[in-house]
Amino acid sequence: MKRFSIFIIALLVLGAIIVSCDKKWDEPVFNAPTYTGPAANKTLQDIIDVYASAGKMDSICHATDTFIVKAVVVSSDEGGNFYKTMVVQDETAALEIQINKSGLYADYPVGQTVYIKCNGLVVGNYHGIYQIGWIYEGSVGRIDGHFLDRYLFKDGMPKEVTPVDITSPAGINAGNVCRLVRIRNCEFASDAVGKPWSEDATTTSHNISAINGSAVSDLVVRTSNYAKFRKLPVPAGKGDLVGILTIYNSTYQFMLRDNNDVLSFGEITDVYPITFDGNLDGWTVNSGWSYYAPQQMILHQSISGQSADFVTNDWAVLNQPIPYSTVAGSEMTIEHMINVISGDYDPYQICRVQYTTDLSSAPENCEWHDFTMAPNGYLTTASPISLGGLENISSDFRIRIIYDCTGNSDIQWGIKGFHFTKLVTNN
Repeated sequence: MKRFSIFIIALLVLGAIIVSCDKKWDEPVFNAPTYTGPAANKTLQDIIDVYASAGKMDSICHATDTFIVKAVVVSSDEGGNFYKTMVVQDETAALEIQINKSGLYADYPVGQTVYIKCNGLVVGNYHGIYQIGWIYEGSVGRIDGHFLDRYLFKDGMPKEVTPVDITSPAGINAGNVCRLVRIRNCEFASDAVGKPWSEDATTTSHNISAINGSAVSDLVVRTSNYAKFRKLPVPAGKGDLVGILTIYNSTYQFMLRDNNDVLSFGEITDVYPITFDGNLDGWTVNSGWSYYAPQQMILHQSISGQSADFVTNDWAVLNQPIPYSTVAGSEMTIEHMINVISGDYDPYQICRVQYTTDLSSAPENCEWHDFTMAPNGYLTTASPISLGGLENISSDFRIRIIYDCTGNSDIQWGIKGFHFTKLVTNN
């Protein structure tokens, strides 16, 4: 009887498990926040006008007033570069809200529409930035996070915010302070490139030197030493920065929200290196050139003691055409070395680099064009010389090096390689 009772209990438990597994649970329902209070009747500029009228920090409105502003969140403290601060903007202006709470991005993400009930809040100006919050020791202080729902009300889901495009230094102005902006085609000062966004012990600023090629002297990117991306390097080259434009007295400061705000920068890359691997394979040579193993180069040396009318016209042609689609927009350089043993020479005539877009004719039948160049240095320097851009070329091409010497001279010309360098963007 005891065993039978245990068997019955086991069947009942199993049945309960089967029934519970078969039950279909209701899917959770997510309701977008909806603001149901009074309609907005003021703007952010109206808040700023309160300060301008008073000439000092002041209450935004009387306790019995209705002063409600609709705005959009554009900052984020997720990356650690904003601390207990939320930046909002509307069509008229932008400003900071001081809040004594961290992790604001979770409740108020970028693009979140908020209604701000301004009763009980003050407005002030901190070195050029308008701020609102509670009054604290005669200044604008932070709103206690526990009371934030008295002043901020969310409405709807976050939407994409289009940054203000800044394409010249003129766009760095007071009207764009606290707005989400995108600085186009900017570059950093040379002493900033490669350094971390911020030092470990202190907030760090790095100068932006130019926007679209125009110099700018009063703009820095300022990064907190608590930013999660602080150890990443300041990029080289040109690119776009998205973030919040701020100001401190007369210096404009740009604040990144995270490293995803760094766009289109890249690294200077050799996209098509040409070097010599112990021989002249891949080159057609008429005479005079040999591989020089100690320096890993091909070398030509004229023969001293010849008569004044002695002529050398020795060349080497790279057989494989250089793909224009790969090197377009790059700067072409030659890594070479000159050693003048004796005699005078004209570097533009003796040591030349040429190109042709004729890919099928024999080298001696092609029409060759000179790159502008001026050889320099001695055999031990390996100084790269720029041959300039490729503005005159629009299709695949071949190159040749030509040693064209007349008279009594003794000169060595060695070539270690050619390089096509350009900025390769990361995103």
